[in-house]
Amino acid sequence: MVNYLKHFVFLVFGAQLATGQAVSTAAAHSTGWNSSFELSPDQFKLANLTSDMGTIINTITNFDRSQLANGGAHEDDFYNVQSLPNNQWPREPGKTVKLQEFTDPSPFSIPAKTAMSRIIYSTTNANGTLIPASAYILWPYQSKVLRGINHTSASSAPVVLWTHGTSGFYANGAPSTHRGLFYADIVPFALAEAGYVVVAPDYAGLGVDVSWDGSHIPHQYFVREAGAYDALNAVRAAQESFPKRLSSDYVVMGHSQGGAVAWGLSEILGRSDTKFEDVAKGYRGAVIAAPPTDALSFTSAGFLAWIAKHLDQIYPSFNLSDWFTPLGTSRIKLLNEVEGSQMVTFAMFSPDELILQPGWHETWYTKAFEQLANPGKRPFKGPLLVIQGTADPTVPYNTTKTTVQETFEMYPGDLELLSVPQGSHFSAINAAKQTWLRWIEERFEQRPVAKRGYVESQLDSLLPLEHYQVLPNSFPLWAGESQWSYELPTAL
Repeated sequence: MVNYLKHFVFLVFGAQLATGQAVSTAAAHSTGWNSSFELSPDQFKLANLTSDMGTIINTITNFDRSQLANGGAHEDDFYNVQSLPNNQWPREPGKTVKLQEFTDPSPFSIPAKTAMSRIIYSTTNANGTLIPASAYILWPYQSKVLRGINHTSASSAPVVLWTHGTSGFYANGAPSTHRGLFYADIVPFALAEAGYVVVAPDYAGLGVDVSWDGSHIPHQYFVREAGAYDALNAVRAAQESFPKRLSSDYVVMGHSQGGAVAWGLSEILGRSDTKFEDVAKGYRGAVIAAPPTDALSFTSAGFLAWIAKHLDQIYPSFNLSDWFTPLGTSRIKLLNEVEGSQMVTFAMFSPDELILQPGWHETWYTKAFEQLANPGKRPFKGPLLVIQGTADPTVPYNTTKTTVQETFEMYPGDLELLSVPQGSHFSAINAAKQTWLRWIEERFEQRPVAKRGYVESQLDSLLPLEHYQVLPNSFPLWAGESQWSYELPTAL
């Protein structure tokens, strides 16, 4: 009876709290609540769009912009470095240019009792040019307790360097501008809640798209070592900014585009690049999920547009007409004008035969770019855990498996391939979460890998596979204003 009364009192008290928070105002919620984007007639004409295509692009763009914190990179002054005096321009990569030690978390949808910082730091692009880039740092409430490891400071925490997959191609494509940091609980939230500090570069051209000298910074999409430079310089700058709070040890984790970046990072360290001797010392290994090791086998016109739109920054003789028809070229121009997202691209760039030149794959630029994009078959610094879903439509399982096997045959090291039966491009990460969290913990605890050399393993499910949710079918909706508090019963 006593327990029943306690339970009753708790329910009543909880109801009173919820009522007190939600009854004063309750407004209807719309995914397009803070955006009123609409294509102009000139833009319809430029890209030869139908009315239906325009409606789709307007809808997607308004949704995308509703997911931005603080209005996105163009409205948030944090990403502006043009006011930096000449004598304060950095002279080397890995230097913090701008530090937001405590980022206001209220515009974001990060978990309760996590905190956030943002930095702008110097890095280099594929051409070796010194440029600024942005990153966020996600802080756990308590640091991960590691067995058998004596920390020099109780306030320091182990670091996971997170290299994200394709999030966009323009300033607002930066995860640090996204309310849920783009991957949300799939990776960064899970890491922070496990006690790790997450250092997450946006990659150059995302977030900060104008340099201190006023020049435009394109995102060099799918250039794995450009992303790896951004990642290594981000962890270097973060450790410089928070020397007492961050451990010098770090594990790298990357997915998709970021999987190639993480693998490319291991190759940079594997060849003992002297430019990164300082941060090489703390590297403890990498988790690599769904890495595209044969990038241009995915011949979607939209995907190629993401690569081609600034390819002349790497190959000055490249013209969009080398790969695209006049219609494809005009739609890339519109994509640049509206700074379109992945889904906007998919709405614009079809069918392929009207967008792509028939012989695009036979050009010199195709083979040249593959060398910049594809990881593997080079020396690497391990250990590496490669996670691959067998039903991934974007990165085929057999392609990853072949690259992993050939890499080990050429350059033996500690390399495990973990297959996830019927795992798709993102769901494989969810399914393997306990495995990669345990693997990361063991690296920080300086434990040897369970099996040395090349290992193939499979993730087994508790129930038959047909009983599991195949793909996610919902998204978190920011409800940070009082009129939407009724939607947050867990915020008591």
